[in-house]
Amino acid sequence: GSGRGRDSLPPQGGGVAVNPFFCPDKICIYCRPQDMRAGINRLAETVIAETGGKPTDGGLYVFVSRNCKKVKMVRFESPTWCMYTISLAKGKLRWKHSKDGGMTLEVERRQLLWLLEGLPIEQPDAVKPVTATGIL
Repeated sequence: GSGRGRDSLPPQGGGVAVNPFFCPDKICIYCRPQDMRAGINRLAETVIAETGGKPTDGGLYVFVSRNCKKVKMVRFESPTWCMYTISLAKGKLRWKHSKDGGMTLEVERRQLLWLLEGLPIEQPDAVKPVTATGIL
């Protein structure tokens, strides 16, 4: 070929996150409804202004729409900002926005997956996660 196809282009930019769940340092769900027109900059500003967090700390920040049908997740993986958008085709998330409580809720990866599957984030019958305390 002429060497002008997609496969012949040089790589652009740094490493790009393809999976938001791959080893985030923490996962925080913003507890108040979020305007889904917001982009990366406004969501990052929300993390700073309303939670005192640092959006470049390796965490995955999750925002849920007022009607619980859309989710945006923001993560910074140096040197790249990543935003993931989820829009449910039917049904809605089993999530209750906080009016008086804390601004964010830190959750485990599996709790976020439950939420995205339409389940409550609290699953009392789920097996508790095992954490290693030493090497055998």
